[in-house]
This record gives sequence, structure tokens and C-alpha cells, in this order.
Amino acid sequence: MDHCLSKAHRLKPRQTKQLIAAEQVSLQEQALVTIMHLLEAEGQHPLQKLPNGKEHMFPLDLLEKLMVHMLSLENEAAPVVTRFQEFLEYEDILFHLLRVLGKILKAENDVNEKFLKNLIHILEHITLHNQPQKEEEKTKLFCSNKKHFKWNYGQAKKYFSTIWQQLLKHPLSPSLYKRVLVILPDKVLPHLEKPLLLTDFLMESYRIGGAVSILALHGVFLLMQNYNLEYPDFYTKLYALLEPGVLFVKYRARFFYLLDLFMTSTHIPEYIAAAFAKRLSRLALIAPANIVILLLHFVGNLMIRHRGLSRLMHHPENQNDVTDDPFVMTEKDLTACKATDSSLWEIKTLQSHVLPEIANAAKFIERDLPKLEWDVKQDLETTLEDLLEKELKRKNPTDDIPINFERPSKFACVKHEKLSVYFEL
Repeated sequence: MDHCLSKAHRLKPRQTKQLIAAEQVSLQEQALVTIMHLLEAEGQHPLQKLPNGKEHMFPLDLLEKLMVHMLSLENEAAPVVTRFQEFLEYEDILFHLLRVLGKILKAENDVNEKFLKNLIHILEHITLHNQPQKEEEKTKLFCSNKKHFKWNYGQAKKYFSTIWQQLLKHPLSPSLYKRVLVILPDKVLPHLEKPLLLTDFLMESYRIGGAVSILALHGVFLLMQNYNLEYPDFYTKLYALLEPGVLFVKYRARFFYLLDLFMTSTHIPEYIAAAFAKRLSRLALIAPANIVILLLHFVGNLMIRHRGLSRLMHHPENQNDVTDDPFVMTEKDLTACKATDSSLWEIKTLQSHVLPEIANAAKFIERDLPKLEWDVKQDLETTLEDLLEKELKRKNPTDDIPINFERPSKFACVKHEKLSVYFEL
């Protein structure tokens, strides 16, 4: 034991870096585990004499050296961080990690994209808790004991807030923006001392456009809902994102999940709900088949939440030509787009869709609205293959009708086609 402690005490920065920065992932992980065991040994049996009144001292210097070199890795520290995640289950490691990360960020002068990428990877694996451990659940400590260490959420929150305040001062690439915005709502905002300090960052993120704007709006919504942020243009900004391109972005499922969350309140003015219903209906005309079902159910849910929208089913009565539609698709002002003067002729049009499932789903506007909403979460990940599988399982009365005089021997298809997967001769 004394020999191990002596090694931990003499561990030089260069040696630490050489161990963690090894080219082989297996060597990196083994170096990490070895250093953590040395940290555990030094924590339980300190080499230096403790100050008067001190019964235990966490080896912060060794943990700080480890973090400095992990953050400075040339390649992303993904394998090492993933292995390090198992040590984050220990409350003393997590608490002191927050402490040293804030210190490193304040002192670091050369904060480049690789440094930020490694730091964000670590932060993605951190989960704070503000509830005391239940008596039946044993507190996991790595190199401390219950007598010497007690989880202090208030102090951990201060360290955590310092890290994020320092991090967001640095410019982020679009890919890092997205990673940060994904974890902000659930893993970061609830544990910041002053969440409203993120307002400027989120507003600036929204102005970037595209998927970044979509992700930023979730954080803005939570600040409005939970921290009384006043943002009167929120629904105008959200409405502006409903362009055809949103049907094809990588974060489409997340966007429509958030959109459903934002539109859940029955206190939203009816003219806003009407504008969203109309714009989504218009998008349904050009959307891929698997997304049309989602949009139809979304519009149906808006009509259930706002029963006054039922007049859009047959209004105006004298509108015989869609070119007479008063709705202005290009108008960004929700009060001036004239959605309440229009009708949902788009839904009526979709009743003639080639796919029976879509045609039947569009018939909801001719029936009494149900009391329960459609579960749009089930539609978020529906693919074209899912729709095709469903149609192929549908019983067809024309299956036995011959369509050719001579039976063909094979399909004339290109290589790697999918036709033969679903049809046979």
C-alpha cells in the first residue's frame, strides 16, 4: 500500500498525460482505472499530514491533473469518458469533479474546440440529484466514508453553475451547439443557481436557424413556464419554423414532440391555435406519407383542445374554390394571417389520398371529435416502411385476379432493390 501511495504522490503531469493519451483505447482505459485506484488509495491513506482538526482530505490535485489531460486529448476522449462514467456513480467523485472542472475552466487560457468537445462529453454523463438518499439506498463513496463526506447539493449547484457560465462564454461550433442544447432542458436548467442567465444564450442560439433554433426553443419554453421569463413573441417564432424544410431535418421527431408540448395549454388564444392548425394542414399536402398521419393527428388534437376551431371544418360555406382561401401562408403575423376566416379544405383533400390509412384518418373532420386526444408520440418515428408493411398486411379482395397472360420469371429491378422483399412471383 505504501508503495502505491508513493507512486500516486510522485505522479508527474507528463506521466499522467502519457498514460491517458496512449494511442490504444485499451491502454487509455487501463491507465484511467489505475490512476483512479491510486486516487482511492491516497484518499483513504494520505501521505501528507492532515491539518489540525482534519480527519480526511480528498486528493484534489490528482483528480485535477487527470481532468486536465483528459480535456486536452487531441482526439475526442469518448472511450475514456465512457469508462470514467462508472466512477461518476460515487458521490464524492462527482462532487469534487464539479469543483475541479470549474477551476480548470477559469484557469485555462487555450480553450479550443477539442477542449470544449471533451468537456461537453463529460458533462453529458453528469446527472445531479437534489434529493437525499433514501435510508434503504446506500450512498456510494469512492475514497471517503459517511463520517467524512455528505452530499451538499447547494454547493454542488454552485460548482455546476460556474462550469456552465464559463463554458458558454466560449464560441461553439454548430455541432457543439446542438449537443449543448439537447442536454440543457433536463440535465442543466433544473440545477443552475440562476437559470435566467441562459436567456441571452438561448435567444442567440435561436437566431442561428435550422435545427439549432428548434432545440433552443425548448429551453426558452422552460424558462417561460418555470422561471417566469417574459417572451411574448414565442409562438410567432415557433410558427415561423413551420416551413417545408422542418419535415426533413434530423431532429424532426424531437421538433414535433416539443411542438405538441408547447401547444398543450388550452389557454393559448384561439387565433394562434387556428394559425397552427391551418399551417400544419397546408404542410400535410406536401409531406411524405409517414408524416401526414402525424400532422393529421396533430391538427385533430388542436381542435379537441380548442373546440371553437370546429367552425374551420365547413367555413366559409361559400368557398367553392381553394384559390379563394383567405389564409395567407406567407404572413408571419399570427393576427394577420386570417386563419380563423379560412377552412381546413386541405384535410378534405387528403380524404382522396392513395393510401387508405391516410384517407381514413382525414375523415375525422366529418365526424364528431373524440373526447380523448390522439397519441402523437406513436406517430413520431413512423417510417414509410412501416406504412408499407401495414398496407401489405391488409386483406385485399383482388389478390386472386390475374394481371398477366404469361407468368414472369423474375422482376426487372436494379441491384439492391427492395421490391422482392415485399412481393413474390
